[in-house]
Amino acid sequence: MSALMTGSMEYLRRPLIRNIQSGDRALVLTDTAHDPRVWQAVMSILQEIGAEVTVALFERRPADYYDPPSAVCEAMMKSDVNILLASTGMLHSPASFRAMEARIPSICMDGGMTLEWFQSGAVTEDMKQVMVRKHYVAKDIFGADAKECRVTSRYGTDFTYRVDDRIFVPPLPGKNFDPYKIVDFDKDENRKGGNLYYYLFPTGEFNVAPIEGTANGKLVIDLTMHHIGRLEDPIELHVENGRVIRIEGGASARVLRDYLVEYGDENAYMCPAEASIGVNAKALIRGVQREDKNVYGAMHFGLGTNIDVGGSIRSKIHMDGVILEPTLYVDGDVRMEDGRFLRPIEGNG
Repeated sequence: MSALMTGSMEYLRRPLIRNIQSGDRALVLTDTAHDPRVWQAVMSILQEIGAEVTVALFERRPADYYDPPSAVCEAMMKSDVNILLASTGMLHSPASFRAMEARIPSICMDGGMTLEWFQSGAVTEDMKQVMVRKHYVAKDIFGADAKECRVTSRYGTDFTYRVDDRIFVPPLPGKNFDPYKIVDFDKDENRKGGNLYYYLFPTGEFNVAPIEGTANGKLVIDLTMHHIGRLEDPIELHVENGRVIRIEGGASARVLRDYLVEYGDENAYMCPAEASIGVNAKALIRGVQREDKNVYGAMHFGLGTNIDVGGSIRSKIHMDGVILEPTLYVDGDVRMEDGRFLRPIEGNG
């Protein structure tokens, strides 16, 4: 194994050593499509800590938000912490929600990150500064009293949605803030409901769940989309009253249409389930959602489930699509232009 390990594991170590102690029962969930060096490195770090480690290796799930095999679901309820390293996102799967409701937290590093990607890019950012930016994006880019958003882009996006009472302003990090600690979101980030109890790594997005049924217009995804990766051509989503009625474009649009038919449900066409902004200045374009949606000044828009970001929709799946350089208007006032923030979000330090 050591021959396959190159570079520093310092960033990968940080969320593990901050949250797991000697004797803790740690369950590592991974699949056969994921870079095996990641779970091997994680297991090595956990063994150094003195945790009681179990690795659950299974076949790749067909989509994000799908549960692992039933035996693994049972094991998640008998763990002290679940470490998610699958190639599909499992943080918001039914099994993960049951564990979080039982106050068993997750450390989420899934979505197809390779070992090299845990040594550069988004993971190297100052995570405390990410929290500062999230506060100011909520407070000054949107504003707690924001009502209507409009997004445009050079690829033809012209899209509106309502956010009345959906902008939750997370507190500024205090002197004793630890940016690698597991978060109780209802208490620590003012995000209401959901019993969310996890640490996401890498991170760097400010989440908004628009009011369901209020979105209209054309949303053109131009960078990356869940399960498709880096797009060969833009995907045009035509939305009426918060529901995708038509998907147009080239090969990438065809893949998305087929995917939703095979793995989605009625609520998979709800849009936008999420309309969030990237605030990680170190994030790189990788062609995977775990990193790309955090790119500084990018926006991503979700289909399907949004109960994890303050909404009310439940679906079998959730899919994010990234617009790299959006222009955002809030109540008619331009707040971002071509991916550049027009108000300061860095704070005083």
